[in-house]
Amino acid sequence: MLKADWEDRNGARLSPPSAWNRYAVAILVIIAAIGGAVIERIGPDVVADHARQLVGLNPDAVPGEFYSRFDIEPLPRAVADSDPIDKHIAALRREPCDWDSTYLFAGDLKQSGYAREGAKVLQTFSAKCKPSDTALYTAADILYGLSDLPAALKISDEISDMSPDQPQFYYLRALILHDLKRYKEALDAYDSLLGLTGDLAALNGEVFRRMSLTYVALGQYCEAMTPLRTWISITPSTNDTPAARAIIQAYNAKGKCQGNYASGKDHFPTQGKDIITATVSVNGVPGVFVVDTGASVVTLTGSFAAKTKLPLSGDATVRMQAAGGVFLAERSSARQLRVGHVEADDVEAIVLSGGDKPLGDGIDGLLGRSFLSRFDVTFGQKEWRIESK
Repeated sequence: MLKADWEDRNGARLSPPSAWNRYAVAILVIIAAIGGAVIERIGPDVVADHARQLVGLNPDAVPGEFYSRFDIEPLPRAVADSDPIDKHIAALRREPCDWDSTYLFAGDLKQSGYAREGAKVLQTFSAKCKPSDTALYTAADILYGLSDLPAALKISDEISDMSPDQPQFYYLRALILHDLKRYKEALDAYDSLLGLTGDLAALNGEVFRRMSLTYVALGQYCEAMTPLRTWISITPSTNDTPAARAIIQAYNAKGKCQGNYASGKDHFPTQGKDIITATVSVNGVPGVFVVDTGASVVTLTGSFAAKTKLPLSGDATVRMQAAGGVFLAERSSARQLRVGHVEADDVEAIVLSGGDKPLGDGIDGLLGRSFLSRFDVTFGQKEWRIESK
């Protein structure tokens, strides 16, 4: 192998590598490594934009006022120039309140890694174009996905003020409140969702499972069974699964709920009517109730609840659809509820606040699924039967 001779007089003189040269090389390697780490951390697009600024190039053809309208930082040029984001920007520069472009822009920003900016775009539409519960809901959902729970809840509050009687918005609100460990408020949101939903069968089973977990978080295992039993009772042929029964049995054991969770059996005439009524005793006080499988929870009028001495805090934050319209209501619990020879203890109940005969003339309450789901209930042409499972 040929070797360089630093003192060879016949060839060009070579300078031996000095210590300073070696140090210089090492320093350059370190700088390159640090630069690579910085680029990886903040992104090559941002670094490229700063480089363009240094040489006097405009890093972004989009005017600054476009971004300031949404209260967001300018996007890196590689993002702003990408398809289809560039098309959305062009459309919104022409028509700032174009809903289709706004919605698509927010969605594509999220897909590009700029989810928070997407949420800002949707909030701006509702604030500066026209109030939109859909825009706010989507923004809240994005922020919930980012685990920014306070910001998501703030938007959820706006939605509740804007559209208080729309059930579809209460599920996300319940999830946010649960994750904030505000469990009782989460249950209010779940009850509003169920109380405003016309057909419980339209709801996904995940709603009932998550509601059950909120009760578990409070250590209320007996109450945690009710949402699951409600879900099963809606469509037993598909919802009554071994997994669901196993969870109920586990909660039953943890809460030691055997007692008078559900006992007895009886049958009653249907009176040949579509609306079936029954005499129901709540804490020993009899009243006339409609047997209502469409009601997720036992519901009482305020005047009848006062007679039964149900515990009430006066904080009516649940919204319920009743015969007389939508009413504010409060969650409570009946110490004992009896129908004929059938009874159950500690039954979840909802008490309607105000209203003149909110459930109709002579009706004191609705016998809903928080009671019925504890039993096997069958309806025939001449009678209906109920017995403990």
